Amino acid sequence: AVMDKESRSRSAFCVLGKMCDDYVDKVVGEGWRVVTEDDQRGDALLATAIARYQDPMEADKILKIQRELDETKVVLHKTIDSVLARGEKLDNLVDKSTDLSLASQMFYKQAKKQNQCCTMM
Repeated sequence: AVMDKESRSRSAFCVLGKMCDDYVDKVVGEGWRVVTEDDQRGDALLATAIARYQDPMEADKILKIQRELDETKVVLHKTIDSVLARGEKLDNLVDKSTDLSLASQMFYKQAKKQNQCCTMM
């Protein structure tokens, strides 16, 4: 068998289609129409195809693109999560900066009040 039961049927048909096209192009050309019995001219091509198409992604371009899209989606989710985390950190920094500004203003007012009684003579 060229494909196992877990492989998708589209991948199997892609592999079989490519194998047929390669056989016609590289081995017999248009002579396949008059062949009446089995021969061994395509055995090497078949062995190469079986080894090459062990990964269904190699044969099925749609499946390969889907996998790349899934990987891209995972990367985008991670990027969005890191941007959101960075936004939260920036919000925390802004809050701390505001608190620090208010504290420094209070310190300035307290120091000014404390220094009113002291004058230089």
